Amino acid sequence: MSDIVQQALQQQDLGLLAGARVMIVDDNRVNRHLLLALLERGGISQVEMAEDGNDALARMEGFRPDLILLDLMMPNLDGFEMCRRLRADPRWADLPVLVQSSLSRAEDRARAFAAGATDYVTKPINAIELLSRVRIHLQNRALVSDLRMYRQRTEAELELARKMQERLMPSAERLAESEAATGVAIDAHFAPSSELGGDFWDFRRDGRGRLVVYLVDFSGHGVAAALNTFRLHAIVQRMDFDAFDPSEFLAAVNRRLCALLPNGQFATMLAGVVDPETDRFLYASAGSTRPMMWGPGEAEPTLCDSSGLPLGLLPSVTYETRSVALPPGGRLFFYSDAAIEIPVGPAGDDVLDEAGLTDLIRDNLHEPDGRRFLDALLPRLAAAGPIDDDLTALLVTRRSDAQPPSGPTPARRVMWRSE
Repeated sequence: MSDIVQQALQQQDLGLLAGARVMIVDDNRVNRHLLLALLERGGISQVEMAEDGNDALARMEGFRPDLILLDLMMPNLDGFEMCRRLRADPRWADLPVLVQSSLSRAEDRARAFAAGATDYVTKPINAIELLSRVRIHLQNRALVSDLRMYRQRTEAELELARKMQERLMPSAERLAESEAATGVAIDAHFAPSSELGGDFWDFRRDGRGRLVVYLVDFSGHGVAAALNTFRLHAIVQRMDFDAFDPSEFLAAVNRRLCALLPNGQFATMLAGVVDPETDRFLYASAGSTRPMMWGPGEAEPTLCDSSGLPLGLLPSVTYETRSVALPPGGRLFFYSDAAIEIPVGPAGDDVLDEAGLTDLIRDNLHEPDGRRFLDALLPRLAAAGPIDDDLTALLVTRRSDAQPPSGPTPARRVMWRSE
């Protein structure tokens, strides 16, 4: 190690000791002053002294020590009981407590550690050893404090990012307006596996007033996946939905994502439009999960085709527009792959596949309230096994009493930019 590095570390060490607050708890006045002199010689000047455990506990809030030097055998309240009371208080749960005692038996040490002691040195005190241990514990406390502050700052930033991501999702007001205009209701559930997620969904209206809905699932989860949802949101905001075609829409999104996504990252996506004139749902898929569709009175949902290359892999990919019947009263169910990758079985060596998901929703297939449909399904998914990925579920219901959709307002029209 170079002299410059050593000097820098020494300066850092001196600064740590100079700012440290140490409390000495010992009923022997001579011992207290010997320890005080020893600490001052080691560079620690902020020292508080207490005569027993009760005295020390009364001084804690006012002094707020960074470390306690604690004698075990004291009148009124001994070191064992004081240590237990400290650890019972969340404010002092991780405060270093360095016991210095003439008790040297293994069972005495075990009892001290069981009460919450951090370290143990026996009397007579070796000055070099004691100062070394004090320095180590103060350094550890400083590191823990830095980590705690970093974690608090990170959690605050993640919370802000999570709220921003939630604001990308359609609001209840937008959903109500869309249902009134199109006669198609959307009920949704979104739960990230960590603070942030890689799932995203939204809807628009095309130039004919039809409802366009899409669901994307980026690889991975956490911060990197969440950043990709912001990228996608920005891309879609620049696209024109006037003459919406599902296959052209996915191809345009794919070209943009290929230029933006880091190597190894990709997304699956399903995008479609409800066409009330033909009673069909027209959609295209980029490797998404298989959407489910069922009509009024049907006992089983139909699993639709969802083959297609995921987004972000090859810019020249083309996609196929598919069509399924969606009569008045019909329903579509979209979901991210977390719903069919839940570990099940005695050893968790199998997964809940599409057939298993179908079994979970079959009994609730014709629940008239879409929110209650999802509220009944989600606990059953959670009971099946641990959900280790972002989970999104969308239920699209075409109301049987719906009127033909009206065209979009001018505010919803934007320019098409596929490149």
